[in-house]
Amino acid sequence: MLTPFDKQRRLQTSKDFLELVGNNIDEICDRIVTVDEIWVRQYDPESNLNRSPCNGRKQEKAAEEIQGSKHESSRTEATWEVIARSAVLQDNASVHTARVSRQALKDTGFSEIDHPPYSPDIAPSDYFLFQFKKELRGRRFVDGNQMKMAVESHFDCKEKEYFLGGLKALYTRCEKCISLEGDYIEK
Repeated sequence: MLTPFDKQRRLQTSKDFLELVGNNIDEICDRIVTVDEIWVRQYDPESNLNRSPCNGRKQEKAAEEIQGSKHESSRTEATWEVIARSAVLQDNASVHTARVSRQALKDTGFSEIDHPPYSPDIAPSDYFLFQFKKELRGRRFVDGNQMKMAVESHFDCKEKEYFLGGLKALYTRCEKCISLEGDYIEK
């Protein structure tokens, strides 16, 4: 249940995002970097009916967090220019809001886009990017490398428009949040 304060914060954040974007949705989408983390399991059954308490604990132990990028590269001047005009959109997990994390963003030239707590419906990673987990359900991975390759291959084959679509959906979701006066957006 959202408190009146939570609803007001969601409403204000949505208004701020729409104001930031203005009529430049394509331009702003090229500047937003969205960040989050996700657990991908070596085996995630298609249904909860297949889970026993014992299996659940084994699956939790086998889970690996997919992070980072498979391509390491040095930052060029052009990359720093992009960073300097980029904004980071991430949820309110403690690792994202920690003083050291926020200072690192500031030190590297990123600005932050506010994201209200308890708002997965207006977090692109939750309503859009992480939907790939449905494709992985029922598959077994031999090890973490095989699992990581499956996740990377999912995203590697996507065109720029795919990712822009998720951010453009955020614009629509913010409009919907405003029309609902801060309430959750149902599918």
